[in-house]
Amino acid sequence: MVEGTLASFLTRHPDNPITETGVLSEFTHHGLSSRLRGKRVDRVHHPLDPVLVAAPWVLAAGVAYLALRRVAGRTKT
Repeated sequence: MVEGTLASFLTRHPDNPITETGVLSEFTHHGLSSRLRGKRVDRVHHPLDPVLVAAPWVLAAGVAYLALRRVAGRTKT
């Protein structure tokens, strides 16, 4: 998953985590009630889902921030 996400950052059309992960369907198709009730097999890893989806984006934002800070620091002096 990490390799696919990193590869998408290098393309002209990176992945859209909101539309491509089904997050919107959580609100329109009773996502919370289906997660809390019933016998879903994947209930154990539900807390990890946001981390796995958001981590590459947060990491990329952090790298971009540090790069911009470094470039801005060089242009000041």
